[in-house]
Amino acid sequence: MTDLTKPFDVIVVGAGAAGLAAANRAADLGGRVLVLEKGQAAGGSAALSAGILWTAPNLEVLRRIQPDGDPVLGPLVVEGYEQAVQDVRDAGVKVSDEWLDHLEWGRACKVDILDLIAKWSAKVDATGGALLTSVTDIELILKDGRVAGATFVHNGERKTAFGQATVLATGGFQGDPELKQKFIGNGADDIAVRSNPQSVGDGFRLGAAAGGATSRHLSGFYGHTLPSPLPVSPEVFLRLTLYFSAYGIMVNRLGRRFTDESLGDEVSNQAVVREPGRRGVLIWDDEVQQKRALAVPYPSGMALDRHAEATKLGARTAETETLEELLEVVAGWGVDRAGLAATLENYQRASNGESVSLDAPLPERPSPLKKGPFRAVEFQPCITIPFGGLRVNGDCQVLDRDNRQVAGLFAAGADAGGAQDLRYVGGIVFGFVFGRRAADAALRGAESLAGNELVSVP
Repeated sequence: MTDLTKPFDVIVVGAGAAGLAAANRAADLGGRVLVLEKGQAAGGSAALSAGILWTAPNLEVLRRIQPDGDPVLGPLVVEGYEQAVQDVRDAGVKVSDEWLDHLEWGRACKVDILDLIAKWSAKVDATGGALLTSVTDIELILKDGRVAGATFVHNGERKTAFGQATVLATGGFQGDPELKQKFIGNGADDIAVRSNPQSVGDGFRLGAAAGGATSRHLSGFYGHTLPSPLPVSPEVFLRLTLYFSAYGIMVNRLGRRFTDESLGDEVSNQAVVREPGRRGVLIWDDEVQQKRALAVPYPSGMALDRHAEATKLGARTAETETLEELLEVVAGWGVDRAGLAATLENYQRASNGESVSLDAPLPERPSPLKKGPFRAVEFQPCITIPFGGLRVNGDCQVLDRDNRQVAGLFAAGADAGGAQDLRYVGGIVFGFVFGRRAADAALRGAESLAGNELVSVP
């Protein structure tokens, strides 16, 4: 049984990628750590992922992909990537060889994410701390202007723990309709969650209650398109994600393109939230099917005919020998036939070099739409993590509206917002890099507060 009467060096709220990275680093630095996890097991959304650790290979690429990204936070991830990989290796966890063309521009490797979660979780207990699961009703303790610990319910009992620093790492607010609608807008309250459904903004609300301000990029989020009208579940998160949509043509229910598809499926996923009915249709020909749709999306990824799988599960799909036939089927889904016909004609003309007005920029690699059979699938948007959250500095210290530090409070992972804008440059890596940085800063602060009455049990 963990002794809660003795103050902890760090209290971590959340046991996903960021929370466990913070706990691992704090333990390595000799800190006593308490991790409070809402779920029945550690791992959060990371446990549902493919375990791909990736980001931009250098600052030049980062600036090209995310010109409006945070000028401090983004570079720290790029610079911290190799240390994050080393932290995984130091845990004795398998790391694949690196590849340098993830999404055609990123550097990446695959880690055994479940083994890492198990080993980082075990280290907390082995170093005199504790990882408690099924924790509810967490409230931060504010004393003399700083966060001094937390109260929570565990095993039906209200408990109190004091700590010199608290790290919020609850995984974002993607599971909460109110916060999605408030920040993303456009009916985002009911878009499907492609991650841990228990991430409902607990960290954001705790930080805000303590005086933390919101970050930039509150309307942006990461996710991928999935076939519609299928229910979204962990069984289809990775299997049916339409990674190859960057090589097809996407239209809304008016039959019009609404995005530059070549920016990536994660960008199109955000754009469709703002379209009628929050639904779209992806169209591609057999050349794209053979070269892109059936190919593995990344090394160790899954080679799968996602069109066929979606058809089996009851999604709206079409496969026809001619585009004329495809128009008829898609029109039956409520898409304007005349609008779609005009869109496809103008797209082809623009692809051939003609000067034609388009609803969205012509992609870098236009889809040929020349070789049948032609395929289509109705798709829906999904959210994995929001880009917005609590405002933090480079040491993950939560900031108030005047950019002053909220003493004793840190945020990492999806609870810390503002680092990314429209395009996505990594998920798990943000948790690893900033979880480590939060622990470093928290333990530095703990040294300066050693013996302070604020962190002692009365």
